[in-house]
Amino acid sequence: MKINKSYKLVLHKKGFGGSDDELVVNPKVFPQVGLRDIIEIAHPTDEYSPLLLQVKSLKEDLQKDSISVDQTVAQAFKLRAYQDVIVNIVDPKDVTLDLVELTFKDQYIGRGDMWRLKKSLVSTCAYVTQKVEFAGIRAQASELWVKGEKVTCGYISEDTRVSSLPRNSFYFEG
Repeated sequence: MKINKSYKLVLHKKGFGGSDDELVVNPKVFPQVGLRDIIEIAHPTDEYSPLLLQVKSLKEDLQKDSISVDQTVAQAFKLRAYQDVIVNIVDPKDVTLDLVELTFKDQYIGRGDMWRLKKSLVSTCAYVTQKVEFAGIRAQASELWVKGEKVTCGYISEDTRVSSLPRNSFYFEG
């Protein structure tokens, strides 16, 4: 669904409004947006890849005609505060990842742990450099792939392969 309207980008820190959400959306400003929708955010004049984030909560106290993104995520995608951004709702099928490569440091991850970690990631968005934590397992998304091409973000489905790559070690498929 195309919204095709400009909004002001506001940046927030972790813990804003009592949550760690990377995206904060006002339902009064975006009545067509629901929980778990995938939102694409891009500066209209930049050549950088658009950012894809999932709506995990709605907050009515956000400024009018704005959308708020975690400042560390915005920096990674070269999104600047108080600039106009184009916002669209994206169909998950159009942005589903084929492969997510996670990097682990100083941890042993068994097949069972890897399976549970993958299950926790299904139906969520991922972006390069994203920190993932589940049941004491800490990882970082290092590479994302769609149809043989590296991408910067996307949606993890049941069919997305998740592989692990320990830092400074040999590659193995988990």
